[in-house]
Amino acid sequence: MPLVRVDASSYSVLPGINTTLPGFNGFAGSILFLDPDTTYEVKLDLSDPDGGADSHILTIATRPLPTLPTGGRTFHVVPGAGGGDGSAGSPFLGIDAAQVAAQPGDIFLIHAGSYNGRAAFTKPGIERNYIAWKGAGDGEALFVGGIDVGASHVWLEGLTIRNLPNALTSKSCPTDVVLSRNVFINNHYSIYLQAGGSYWYIADNSITGDTPAASESFDGEGIEMNEPFSPCGSDGHTVAHNRITNVADGMSYPGRNVDIFGNDIFDVSDDGLEPDYGYANNRMWGNRITNAHNNSLSFQPQYCGP
Repeated sequence: MPLVRVDASSYSVLPGINTTLPGFNGFAGSILFLDPDTTYEVKLDLSDPDGGADSHILTIATRPLPTLPTGGRTFHVVPGAGGGDGSAGSPFLGIDAAQVAAQPGDIFLIHAGSYNGRAAFTKPGIERNYIAWKGAGDGEALFVGGIDVGASHVWLEGLTIRNLPNALTSKSCPTDVVLSRNVFINNHYSIYLQAGGSYWYIADNSITGDTPAASESFDGEGIEMNEPFSPCGSDGHTVAHNRITNVADGMSYPGRNVDIFGNDIFDVSDDGLEPDYGYANNRMWGNRITNAHNNSLSFQPQYCGP
């Protein structure tokens, strides 16, 4: 689609919050439905009806779909407060004990049971080589106190969180975090990027909140990207194929360059999708929204287009 002129040296967000976000004076736009992990040549033509023209050919690459590490070590984890060597016969006792040994490329199989306290994932992987924490498939791996993600290149899959005000939150602006096939039940905020972050891949999660549609509440989100309130923005996310119900907004407050598609959102007390306070190039398509009390899609205000 044609690019849209954006003329802003900085963005004004909310009084006292992120009031000096960097802007730009130029053109913005999206090329849709490309293949992942592919290099393209993009030709841009500029023509001014008052005279003057220019063309540029740029080489760009799309992001890959996340994949679990291969070739690394595999460890086992069970509930506990320290000990174990991570083997099947002597698993790590608790997340803290496992993190001491964690290196990029490792996969930790989280076995069934209740993991007490609030787990803090603070050990980072590296680009294209995550530290993966994955349900072992032998029953519910329940994180009783919830989860804080404070490291980049971390993969969380097949975990369960129930009955909390904030189930999973971000800390310290982590990038490239994968949340896949997790289950959130009866939490007020399920996935809450409280401290921002970038390029999260949030897909195939099941979210059932604590806010019935009939309550007409504005509070209690399924996926809160939190752009206007975070210290570092909330950009570049992919949010796809999630099942979300019994929340206020299915998802809200993306920053810029966020893709939201294929989600099933139903019985919500406010809006299905609420990209309020968004910037350029937020793309939403192929979502099914049923029985939203106020709006299927709310977007106000927007700070720039397209």
